[in-house]
Amino acid sequence: MPRATLKLKSNEALIALSKSHPDVRFEVRSAWPTDGKLRVLVETSAIELPSLTETIAEIPELTAVELRHATERSILFEANTPIPDPHGAMAESGIVPSFPLRLEDGWLIGDLTASKNQLPAFRDELEAAGIAYELVQVSATTDARDLLTDRQREVVELAIEHGYYESPRSCTVTDLASILKVHKSVVSRILHRAEARIVTSYWSSC
Repeated sequence: MPRATLKLKSNEALIALSKSHPDVRFEVRSAWPTDGKLRVLVETSAIELPSLTETIAEIPELTAVELRHATERSILFEANTPIPDPHGAMAESGIVPSFPLRLEDGWLIGDLTASKNQLPAFRDELEAAGIAYELVQVSATTDARDLLTDRQREVVELAIEHGYYESPRSCTVTDLASILKVHKSVVSRILHRAEARIVTSYWSSC
């Protein structure tokens, strides 16, 4: 499945917190729905507790705030926020966010794992709700090892170990064939088929 890095302004309470301290980076360590709200676990290490407490008190959408941990190096707290539209859209579409999410200068930034059909549908939901977003990057996340037979995986791993895919190459097909005690045409055929599977899977998932 493709993995997308997305920037969006989806949670007004967290956006207000971030905008109050634009030079401070917050991390949303986790989030879960509870009693019609979204409970978030937030950590920061670049702000003093009195300043953070004052800011939170000025944001009415942040409720049931609970300090979990506070030292000179970091502050960890929980709070309730209204459930933003994208959270419901992600839950319905099966899109999985990867925590922690970064909160920087009014933007919530994180990675999402979605199928090539789910991602466009999620973007449509954001646009329909009028939510500002930026799609920063999309990359494939298929594990190539799951695509290969045991023999193909064995030969590819051997090729990697001996520098066959380095530039310049540290070994040749003939070298690999000698290690495996087979004809070089056998190694060449196995590598070709393995590489074809990996490339085809990557292309189809983008």
